[in-house]
Amino acid sequence: MQIALIGAGPRNLALLARLTAYAKQSHQKTDIHLFDPAGIGGKVWRPNQDPTFIMNTVTSQLTLFTDTTIEHFAPALQGPSFYQWACDYGNQYVKNHNFENEAVFLNELATINPNRFSSRALFGVYTQWFFDEIMNNLAAEVQVHFYPQSVTQIQRHAAQFKIQAQTDLDLTVDQVILAPGHAAQINSPEEENLADFAQAEQLLYLPANHPADAPLEKIQAQQNVILRGLGLSFFDYMAKLTIGRGGHFTRDASGKLSYQPAGTEPHLIAGSRHGVPLHARGVNQKIGGQSYQPRFFTPAALDHFAEKHNGHVSFDFFIHLLKKEMSYKHYFNVVSDTAINWAFAVTDFLQALNSADDLDATAKAWGLPEQQIINWATIIAPFDNAKNVNVYQQTFLAYLINDIQDARLGNRDAPFAGAFDLLRDVRSTIRYYVTNNYLNDAEYARFLQEFNPFNNIVSVGPPVARVEQMAALMEAGILTLVGPGMQVQCQPANQQHPAQFLVTDHLNQQFETQQLVEARLHGINVKTSADPLIQDLVDQKMLNTRDYQKNDGQILKVGGAMIDRKTMRVLDENNQPVAGLRLWGALTEGWSWFTTFSPRPNSHDKILQDAENIANDIFTNL
Repeated sequence: MQIALIGAGPRNLALLARLTAYAKQSHQKTDIHLFDPAGIGGKVWRPNQDPTFIMNTVTSQLTLFTDTTIEHFAPALQGPSFYQWACDYGNQYVKNHNFENEAVFLNELATINPNRFSSRALFGVYTQWFFDEIMNNLAAEVQVHFYPQSVTQIQRHAAQFKIQAQTDLDLTVDQVILAPGHAAQINSPEEENLADFAQAEQLLYLPANHPADAPLEKIQAQQNVILRGLGLSFFDYMAKLTIGRGGHFTRDASGKLSYQPAGTEPHLIAGSRHGVPLHARGVNQKIGGQSYQPRFFTPAALDHFAEKHNGHVSFDFFIHLLKKEMSYKHYFNVVSDTAINWAFAVTDFLQALNSADDLDATAKAWGLPEQQIINWATIIAPFDNAKNVNVYQQTFLAYLINDIQDARLGNRDAPFAGAFDLLRDVRSTIRYYVTNNYLNDAEYARFLQEFNPFNNIVSVGPPVARVEQMAALMEAGILTLVGPGMQVQCQPANQQHPAQFLVTDHLNQQFETQQLVEARLHGINVKTSADPLIQDLVDQKMLNTRDYQKNDGQILKVGGAMIDRKTMRVLDENNQPVAGLRLWGALTEGWSWFTTFSPRPNSHDKILQDAENIANDIFTNL
């Protein structure tokens, strides 16, 4: 059997281990062809990237090895988690392989910690070690061929596929599995207009891109630069344009962080349409597969509701139940503070919460201070009511400081960060809600448009250290925040000013600059992908998307490709599986839910279980 894997990131590497295991068990002669122009680990995890860029998952919560929580039917390759590898194998492996970032890696490994956020480059080293382990354990009937190049075309040829690559390599294979990651997108009309204006007026415009690939050396020192975006990519740009230019963060005796400029930084002006940064991730307190055990938000509760409502679970019930769970965890953590003498018996208060429907009203009735009562509207849009432009920067800075103080209490114990982090622990139940067909089209559209932004803001944020650095940069005058409603306009030259970009917000702030960076990645849409392979598969009608009609009659267009969520087989325009062609990961986002994560050990991880399902499906249907 001939198998092609397109993309050598964590997904296809985990799958490669399972395919080789099944081939060995079945004694099936198998050739596996692995393609990725960025090398083993893929673009995001390549070891030669700038180690300034760090992960937003701690070292102990990363693995590539199938563990006992995954139901598997062929013996699994055994090996360490990322943290265990770093402790036991990392130092010698780095020294033996002449990595470009060797000195940085050795420094990281010398102080490795299960709760630390490592560089993405070091995790890339782990992916290469994992690949070596696979190659060292191949059965005689299995061969793996790696090609550091792009696949340019996949065409159906009878019951097989013809694969063409950059070097005119021409293969015929039986199975193709694509995991290309976040594929490039064509620019929107607004972005094209900005790029054309910049070119005509000799301004600097950097389109949406992976931060490691953006030519940030073009940004002039001590000049305004607009960073449009406050998501995870923003923190990468922030770090690269400050410590990446020679600046330093230091702590004083009280532990306060401050920034010492190098003089080579630009003045960062950052914002987004909503003007809300992602909440800091709580300091990790969950070791060895520990996770929050919900009492309200469970599959059984969703099933019970569905039984009473003709197999339907409304979005309103879903979000109410989830927020109820988060509220309980929040108030449990609040009253767990033993330094406070509560005016009530904590056991009675928790019993009241357990039997209440509105936990926030119950907490108010029991006399919890106002600052400890969850206000979901404020959590999602903390600056929507901001009016005074003169104090906005101080208001924003105070918001960051509160977020930092809370996150430092830990992802199990912090009142807010502990409640937010449980979203990561109940992702399997959220996926259960999506994949069990409990939502009609209108409800699913609400889920994507209302729940996804909420989830991103509270549970997908950066390490608390990055938010602390953000606050220090504001205090140092290096970073200024644009308010909600950020807009960018092109201003041609006139007698008062040269050609420039003008940025405005709802607070009537105005910022002028000749440098603009889209500090974000494009959304997922296979139909507007700039990747020639993805475009070709769309043209061949092998990749298709689905639209959803909302209650008001409007159509929500979702850009993720349709797949069978169990086997990852691609679904064509007639909703029929394309035999032998599979796709998983970011390009299915919207059809699939929350694909941007890395495998987690001892947690029945979805990537590891999906890898098992794909391999099992291929080898049981020979």
